[in-house]
Amino acid sequence: MTGPRGRWRLGLILLLCLLPWLAAWLSYRCWPPQGGQSYGQLLPTRPFAAAARSDWPKGRWVLVGQSRGACDQPCRQRLYTMRQIHLAQGEAASRLQRVWLYQHAAITAPPDTLQLAQLETAPPLRGDGFYLIDPLGNQVLFYPDAARPDKIIKEVLLVLKVNNGLG
Repeated sequence: MTGPRGRWRLGLILLLCLLPWLAAWLSYRCWPPQGGQSYGQLLPTRPFAAAARSDWPKGRWVLVGQSRGACDQPCRQRLYTMRQIHLAQGEAASRLQRVWLYQHAAITAPPDTLQLAQLETAPPLRGDGFYLIDPLGNQVLFYPDAARPDKIIKEVLLVLKVNNGLG
């Protein structure tokens, strides 16, 4: 059966084998996949300056906030939001630490698991939100004060779940 009929069968078999690959290629070219959507602002991977300190919690995920002066209402609200995010992590809360960076003024922060770190110079951080830092000391996400805490809780929980072996 090496005649024209055999060649048609061979061609049909090859076409059937190539069809899934061709369909995948066409769907990728015509409808490219959307990237992951973060609720917080995804930051470029680079070391977080304060993570080089000796009193930095090594090997843990860290929520970092800051104040340059007295802790006013937005500052207190940020502290409260960070605390709620930390408590809402459930079993994963032990993998997360909260750090508050301040320069001059002593803040009246709740004494529970909030680590205070005084800086000699003003940190080059945005003062309108807080950061999520990975256990290796790299910045990961920034959440502005206007962000919804329920969405932040879900995203941080997902980050901790996906990176279970880290921190």
